[in-house]
Amino acid sequence: MTTLSRLATITAIALLLAACAPQHHKDIQRIDSLRVEAEELVKVQSLMGFRSWAYGATANQDSLYRAHSHLFTGDNIALVRRAEAEEPDSLQKKRLRYFLRYLTTEFINKEVAPLTDRVSNYEASAVVNVEGTSIPYRQVGTLMANERRQSVRALLYQAQNPVLDSLTTMLRLIEEATLRLTRDLDYPSYGAMAGILKEFSLEGFRATAEQTLAATDSLYRALLSEMVRRYLGSDLKTFYVYDLARLFHNSQFDKYFTGASLLNVLNSTYSGMGIDIPAMKNLSIDTVGRAGKSPRAVCYPIDVPTDIRLSIKPIGGWNDFSALFHEIGHALHYAGTRENSFEFKYAGEPTVTETYAFLSEYILANQAWLRIRKLMPTPILKDFVRFQAFHRLFFVRRYCAKFLYELQLHSGVSRPDSLYTALQTAAIGTQQTSSDAKRYLADVDAFYYSAGYLRAWFLESQLNEKLTREYGVNWFEHPRAGEYLRSLWAFGDRLNGDEFLRSLGYASISPVAWLAEIKDMLRFSLK
Repeated sequence: MTTLSRLATITAIALLLAACAPQHHKDIQRIDSLRVEAEELVKVQSLMGFRSWAYGATANQDSLYRAHSHLFTGDNIALVRRAEAEEPDSLQKKRLRYFLRYLTTEFINKEVAPLTDRVSNYEASAVVNVEGTSIPYRQVGTLMANERRQSVRALLYQAQNPVLDSLTTMLRLIEEATLRLTRDLDYPSYGAMAGILKEFSLEGFRATAEQTLAATDSLYRALLSEMVRRYLGSDLKTFYVYDLARLFHNSQFDKYFTGASLLNVLNSTYSGMGIDIPAMKNLSIDTVGRAGKSPRAVCYPIDVPTDIRLSIKPIGGWNDFSALFHEIGHALHYAGTRENSFEFKYAGEPTVTETYAFLSEYILANQAWLRIRKLMPTPILKDFVRFQAFHRLFFVRRYCAKFLYELQLHSGVSRPDSLYTALQTAAIGTQQTSSDAKRYLADVDAFYYSAGYLRAWFLESQLNEKLTREYGVNWFEHPRAGEYLRSLWAFGDRLNGDEFLRSLGYASISPVAWLAEIKDMLRFSLK
């Protein structure tokens, strides 16, 4: 190329960039106005969700979406796509990617909001009939957990069938609409869309899930047989899904985790890290057991970081402790956020916040924490740690099967109900009943949240490994560990799972540290 030709090319490029810059500037101005509106909407949605969850108030998310229907449109999605492609600054480019994820997922949520409202309101009002007694649908799980008689647990489980049939009708419409909307947004498939928006390969993670199931199969089945025999007094030939809640609501350990000490144990644990939860004006914990309150613990970041709310409906025992410690991990993350942009406060991929939640939850099974607390005699302590190892194995295996199922469900597998039952029973070791298949859509989380959970379980073990290496096995007693966690929480949702992992000094999210931790717990239990 001659000198004149090069000059001509450079000049043409400069003119092109100059022509694009004003349009890009206008695009960013428009996007900034969308960001302001989006943040106000998220706050109102979160408050409505909290009131529905904690008080049983009627949810009407559809009305909020309709009031902001101009926010979630194909044109706005295209606008952000164009701006992201043209943005030269890496940080602003990331914000735009996150905002694109938010707009895309909320575009779909807006379109199916009338159906999701129906599901939420139906679940809140539905009742099941057991031998002439009407029971709120949302209380059935709690009743099964507390019921000693297997025959009654079976009745409670089967009594949910009519409710699940109605839910399936609604959920099938949501699934069909979601797949159609994915195509409307020019994605080749739901899985492809989710992988792009989450910024990691779902297909690549499929191999990790399959390998985790294979690597833990013999260990899990031996432990499952032991736990069922020991805590339920039965064997695997008569072990069903409706026995799981009772198995995990293990009354042997409940007396060491009393409701009266719930908040005291939480607050004193975090005070060891220099974190004074009661003094945090931006974080509230609702433990009132209202009739219409959902039994599942949940954290609602209403207004990050100034108004973070946690709801829990205690049923008694260590399950309450694990649920509260899990949700406080989310709450402290969002309450400790120092980011100002909408995207880095609300629009992150969930792997990182779930990592903090699991890190907090698993303090309860830390052998050093248990010894320092002197909650139980040493033989019971060892049994508890062994049970916790089994608990973690169960949930990781269950979610591996859940993730693998969801990959095929959203790809249009012909008999999803049969596939769901086959994968779940193989992973968790229960005997099949005809009622199991009725959960094939009720047990699905949007946008492969199951993958986020799995990545977080593995990442938590890597974070715990780093904390142990830096501050010792009792890192939860060191203010410097608290300072380090605060420095991580300050990033809010800015880092995705892989970036967070690299900040810890690891190369990839892997189950290696997680499985090593499980085996360490089991060895400790036999000493």
